Amino acid sequence: MSEEGTGTLNQEQLDRLVQHFNEEVEFARHIKLQIEEVEPGGAVLYTNVEATHLNGSGSLHGGVYASLLDTGMGLSLASLVGLRVATTQMNVHFLEPVREGRITCRSEVIHSTRRTATVEGRVYDEEGNLVAMGTGAFRIFERKGSPIV
Repeated sequence: MSEEGTGTLNQEQLDRLVQHFNEEVEFARHIKLQIEEVEPGGAVLYTNVEATHLNGSGSLHGGVYASLLDTGMGLSLASLVGLRVATTQMNVHFLEPVREGRITCRSEVIHSTRRTATVEGRVYDEEGNLVAMGTGAFRIFERKGSPIV
């Protein structure tokens, strides 16, 4: 049950959300995404760039940026509404190439209604430079009891 009937997840539910992500989301494990923080309406995720993440030009593949953004934005929304969500549209801006080090995505819910939401994410390199950003439109499903929460 969410705190104060707002839909926002309590700490136990947030912990279960993180546990589900860490143990059950095979794709995230495959590209080695890690959750640093999840709070109602926001999330911080990161990955350490490895050779397997690079494209033919030797810089971070756009799919890694997009996956980090999509996952962070989805977690931000799920932590807020306590329901199953799905990306319906996403826009990514690739701003700077990254070849090594840690990249960190900070995401937050910008606007939410009962059935849809807009979420923003920003990806930073180790020096704090903005290297990618994105927005996503999400569908909120009314069915409670998803495998996540």
